[in-house]
Amino acid sequence: MKEYDLISIGTGSAMNLVDTMIQRTPSLRVAVIDKDEPGGICLTRGCIPSKILLYPAEVVRTIENARTFGIDSEIKNVDFKKVMKRMRTLISTQVTVIRKGLSNSPNIDYYVEVAEFVYPHTLKVGNETLKSDMIFLCTGSKPIIPPIKGLDKLDYLTSDTIQANSITRKRCHCWRRIHSC
Repeated sequence: MKEYDLISIGTGSAMNLVDTMIQRTPSLRVAVIDKDEPGGICLTRGCIPSKILLYPAEVVRTIENARTFGIDSEIKNVDFKKVMKRMRTLISTQVTVIRKGLSNSPNIDYYVEVAEFVYPHTLKVGNETLKSDMIFLCTGSKPIIPPIKGLDKLDYLTSDTIQANSITRKRCHCWRRIHSC
């Protein structure tokens, strides 16, 4: 059994707390556990990818409104595959930086596994048993599909599926609204 001063399940906002605690107590031994890509929901499939995708839409809208300022401009094409590739590349770069930081920290043992409580203050992580008096449960969120009649018959997107799927502009209502397909 490995004993730690702190165990954090999740690598999103919890890392702000973990980092502060390590700075205040440099000898702190921490286990960080995340079954998914490091960085948390916000980075990997939440607000940050959404904002990266919305920015090109804002640029399109700005170009369309340029006529207001006497600027004659025309949008000939929006390469949505390139927009998606840019977003995925930016997110992937940050995930890689976080993974390297977690893997190379002398204070942190980083586990890419599912954690399961087996006793009070005790977790099973892969083939290891970990124990700590302080455990942060920062496991993020997942989309809830509302119980709307007929929704199960539609091809809807969630924050989990929008990046996993190869989507087209026709499926993304925000692009349909700003630029004809």
